[in-house]
Amino acid sequence: MLDSVQYATGGPNDVSEDRKRIVSSLYLCNIPEEFIAMQVDLEIPLVIGILKELDVYRGRIYDNDN
Repeated sequence: MLDSVQYATGGPNDVSEDRKRIVSSLYLCNIPEEFIAMQVDLEIPLVIGILKELDVYRGRIYDNDN
């Protein structure tokens, strides 16, 4: 049954430059990584890897005052 499941094994180098620009643009518009991943059909860790490669990833900022 699980033999038919395929997992993404590629990294940021396997993603086209156009797709990387789209990921970066969405992220810079404050779209969450999870939503970007759904929109461009990539895994969340891959989206984060692309953002780190492009040196735009800010990580998560949590407000501990609330």
